[in-house]
Amino acid sequence: MITLSIDVTQLDKARFKRITRKNGNPAVFADLVLIPTPGGEFGDYMVKQSISKQERESGVQTPILGNGKQVVPIEKATKEIKTHVEKTHTEEGEEIPF
Repeated sequence: MITLSIDVTQLDKARFKRITRKNGNPAVFADLVLIPTPGGEFGDYMVKQSISKQERESGVQTPILGNGKQVVPIEKATKEIKTHVEKTHTEEGEEIPF
């Protein structure tokens, strides 16, 4: 799971996609991009508004809207703890002395 925190005031409203849903209700979408930032100070990803391939090739830049963080799901964390505990015991069931 990845959590995001963005400054919505930085969104370029001209880039929003407006559609009509099958049920007739309007919808407005903002396409966002997660860019990996390993070892980054503010998170695992930076979040920017999506641009077209042509815009990327011509050097168009959009502002950094915020950041994203990889979050380990509780089920995975529980499994990792259980695995760690199991590894600290020998085959006879005795605890390792360190």
